[in-house]
Amino acid sequence: MSENLPGNEPGSNPVPPAQPPTQPPTQPPAQPTAPPAPDASAYSAAPAYSAAPVQPKGLALSSMIVGIVSLVLAWPVAFLGIIGGIVALVLGILGMKKQQSRGMSLTGIITGALAIVLSIIAIIVIASLTAELLNDPNLQQQLEDLE
Repeated sequence: MSENLPGNEPGSNPVPPAQPPTQPPTQPPAQPTAPPAPDASAYSAAPAYSAAPVQPKGLALSSMIVGIVSLVLAWPVAFLGIIGGIVALVLGILGMKKQQSRGMSLTGIITGALAIVLSIIAIIVIASLTAELLNDPNLQQQLEDLE
């Protein structure tokens, strides 16, 4: 049967075998490119993250420090205790009004008030002891002997 196929007859032009279709010459594959950068003016700037705002606390801190020092000085140097206590009270109240650190302001107010009270008590005790000593008959006798 293969004899009856076209191209098997003597004198006929055989059909050349089929060749794959030819492709046009190809270029090497192009490297992928990045998409174009977006227009910067099209976007609004993102808010910058920063640390929490620092709350001023100068008056409150000063009130606390002066109050503690006045409390320490209330007995040995009573007049400095009273003056420092008043300053601590004023600074503490100003710190509270200006919304500064509540804890430090309150500490300054409390220690300042305690310093004033303890200083007044110290002055009363020292005055009464001095008056008692000056009215002591033995001390009076010793002072007369010195003259």
